[in-house]
Amino acid sequence: MFEKIILAEVTSYHACDDHQFEFKKDHSTTLCTAVVKQTTDYYARRGSHVFACFIDYSKASDKVNYWKLFGQLMDDGVNSYIVLLLTYWYSHQQASVIWMNTRSSTFMVGNGTKQGGILSPYLFSRYIRLLLYNISMSKIGCHIGGMAANVFAYADDVVLLSPSWHGMRDLPAILSGCCKGPDLECNVRKTKCMVVNPTNVDKIVRRSFPCFSIDGQMIEFVSEFKYLGHPYSHPAFSQIK
Repeated sequence: MFEKIILAEVTSYHACDDHQFEFKKDHSTTLCTAVVKQTTDYYARRGSHVFACFIDYSKASDKVNYWKLFGQLMDDGVNSYIVLLLTYWYSHQQASVIWMNTRSSTFMVGNGTKQGGILSPYLFSRYIRLLLYNISMSKIGCHIGGMAANVFAYADDVVLLSPSWHGMRDLPAILSGCCKGPDLECNVRKTKCMVVNPTNVDKIVRRSFPCFSIDGQMIEFVSEFKYLGHPYSHPAFSQIK
């Protein structure tokens, strides 16, 4: 109840939040997946390849740095007393582990948003706002009607889209650089890429493309992927070799 009361006092809006689908009324994983698929279809029907990269982060919500997060809230003009209250509340968290009817001694929790907390989805979305902003403003990747359609996110489930191989080569590099600020780490082992061929087979440039990498680690390519629990496939998908 307390979190619900202060929720309206801490929220703010930025144009790049349009790329974030979590914590919004009438938004869902289904809507996010549909937008990604429609963007892919838009380019494929117009004779372009589309490269998609599904980013996986290593326990992103657990790595949120309180002090950076609360600094962002202050930058948004959130009432300083509310920020101080959250600072005290979060920095004095304690937890213990129960295993086989035995409880461990308590220990301090030094980072991360509260699991199941009312504020947590917004706080995490605010925490990675700059990351989405830098990618959407890079002018690299898919654009429709002059609007960036190169990145979509549902919490920490991020997908990058580009109609060119060179664009997709650059987008993960931008993302990797942005991750250093909020102390996020990309799990390359679980990150996947795929390519959609043009609907018109006569527009296919080539059947295979060089692999992409993040921080020197090669990304695995697949012909299908389950994004946000929804199968992400396309009749023109082909596996990169």
